Amino acid sequence: MTVSLIVVFAVLALLLVVGIVVARKFAISSDDSDGPIGTLIAPCVLSIFLIALAMGLVIGWENNHGAAEDAIEEAGYATALYWNTAAFPDEHGARVRADVRDYVRAVVREDWPSMRGDRELSESASGALDRLRMSVNEVPGDEPAAALQNMHARQNVTELGEARVKRADSAADTIPRFVTLAAAVSGLAVVVLPFGMQVRRTRSRLFWALVNLGFVGATLVLLLLLDNPYTGVLATDSGAFQDALEGFGRVDAAAAVG
Repeated sequence: MTVSLIVVFAVLALLLVVGIVVARKFAISSDDSDGPIGTLIAPCVLSIFLIALAMGLVIGWENNHGAAEDAIEEAGYATALYWNTAAFPDEHGARVRADVRDYVRAVVREDWPSMRGDRELSESASGALDRLRMSVNEVPGDEPAAALQNMHARQNVTELGEARVKRADSAADTIPRFVTLAAAVSGLAVVVLPFGMQVRRTRSRLFWALVNLGFVGATLVLLLLLDNPYTGVLATDSGAFQDALEGFGRVDAAAAVG
């Protein structure tokens, strides 16, 4: 998270320096301000910025929202599988429950840091899921009732694996680079134009130019922080899996009472 913020502010600082140089080298005269630059070019640049910004924010929001829903769904599959083990023979049920716990812990401890830093899932959590599959497949199902429970358990493991694939895709989701670049370049022009116009500098004009600078800078920061669904202002955390771990204890207690 700290590295991401450093990169964001470094990019914004670079854009600001470029903007200052451009404003000084290519100052806009009063005639140009009242002519094609002020009446045609500036509105077109602003439109491009707003369209690119809106596209980026929508894509980033959808990526983050989808990642959060996928995490809840995956944790739900793990909990459903944990409940199913109540019908297994004691030895096999204990082994499957231990493997479910190991997998969920690996997701929290290994997957999440890897998704935040490297945008990919960890090998250790993938190995934990493989062991879980094997332990479920080894549960005997000679009787019809046991065969039915085994079918449900295998279905849950399959859904858990599919949810993991979706989470891997979510970790790799980004806002398209051309959208980010279009927003950054057009935003730079939106910031530079008011400072580059050679018109009488009043306090009101300077104030609103600075407000414009702050608005564009803040929205670009927000856009860049939405680029990874597992970092930034709307980051999806591992809370659903931590809740599932806590819920396993309640499942054990309910099974013991039953």
